[in-house]
Amino acid sequence: MRFSRQGYGVLEAGKPEAVNADTIFAIGSTTKAFTSALIGMLVDEGKLGWDDLVIQHIPEFELYDDWVARHVTVRDLLCHRLGLERAQRLYYHRGYDQRELMRRMRYLKPTSNFRTQFQYANQQYGVAGLLIEAVTGKTWDDFITERIFNAMNMSHSFSGYDRVTDHKNFASPHAVLDETYPAGVRFLGEMSVIENFKIVHEPAGSIHTSANDLAQWLKALLNNGAPLLQPSTFNELTTPQMVMQDVLNSELAPLAYLQPATHFWTYGLGWWVMDLHGEKVLMHGGQMPGYNSAVAFFPQRKLGLAVMVNVHQTLSHAALFYAISDILLDKSGRDWSSEFQMVAQGYMAEVKGQVDDMRLKRDPNLTPSNKLDSYAGTFSNDLFGDMTVTIKDNSLQITYGANTAILEHWQGDTFLAHWNLKAFLDDTMIAFSSDGKTMTLLNDRAEYKKK
Repeated sequence: MRFSRQGYGVLEAGKPEAVNADTIFAIGSTTKAFTSALIGMLVDEGKLGWDDLVIQHIPEFELYDDWVARHVTVRDLLCHRLGLERAQRLYYHRGYDQRELMRRMRYLKPTSNFRTQFQYANQQYGVAGLLIEAVTGKTWDDFITERIFNAMNMSHSFSGYDRVTDHKNFASPHAVLDETYPAGVRFLGEMSVIENFKIVHEPAGSIHTSANDLAQWLKALLNNGAPLLQPSTFNELTTPQMVMQDVLNSELAPLAYLQPATHFWTYGLGWWVMDLHGEKVLMHGGQMPGYNSAVAFFPQRKLGLAVMVNVHQTLSHAALFYAISDILLDKSGRDWSSEFQMVAQGYMAEVKGQVDDMRLKRDPNLTPSNKLDSYAGTFSNDLFGDMTVTIKDNSLQITYGANTAILEHWQGDTFLAHWNLKAFLDDTMIAFSSDGKTMTLLNDRAEYKKK
């Protein structure tokens, strides 16, 4: 196999140091395929079965629906069919370890029936990491380092930011800071260096790696999992498990919007499984604050690709995935960069219109029911934990884990929270009850009660 590995651009905007094939990037959810491969190794060793019940190995595992908790299997975790939403705010707390995240899953109300719909969520892969620990006695970090990184000579790969040893050749994260648009749709604009999220011990998305090392990973993928996995186990990982029923309202919406000729969209165990130009392709994208990535391979063609960029909330990695795939498959090229720019502009215009409409309906002269100090205190939610409201410089401030927000009065007892992680955390509309005893985060539909 011939592998081409190359870096383009610079480590940090405005500085001359160039990206090369050993530059380290955060790759977000492309981590999931590594975690499912680790589970596959334990299946090969007879220590786990795909359809083992999770409670066989983690008796304390609980969900909102006790019957579902008692029937969740290893397979269910890896193909996102528990019927649970993401609850992403848990991850922005940055103080909860995997056991605490799992403990809080008991408060996460289902949004669809068990095993009936694909609903992508990170917490299931966190439980998969704890399964590895329960079966091997080793943390997910140590197990992936030993069984994949060391075994495949991936010397520039790390399970999390805390284990990275080379910060000189490290791609700095970037994002658009233009607050004309909400953080979630700032696809286009001038990029600025932002704070590194420093994600650690996250089986759903904390790997940091390089182009040279991902080439080693692709070699195993194109060799039916060898030397890491048995062929039958690799086949299980890459076989469709759940059919995507509403792709245009899923994580794959931008890809599906521009590729209507694709016949099927499914999810395997840590991989999207679909077709492109009539060829089966396995792909997974990844996003971390300040980074995006994509890893894909065409098993029949023995062709693969990996893309890593150090910009946040961009569609460039998706454009590169399609552009490189066209080259690999000898298809006439489309101008994917221009097409994705049009998609991005459309998303941005649509959301900006919604925000502008919301601002037009605002009545800032509608005063709060009480003095600001009546809203101060610690508010608690079973799922998300505590948020503390204080007064600073004659305005309300909120603290959640390692994050803070200044509350701008919106109207009445409603305030708009401007988070310190403004590069990638959208402002949150917060409504207090008139007596100040409860507050509701309207974005999350989550109510908090004052302690």
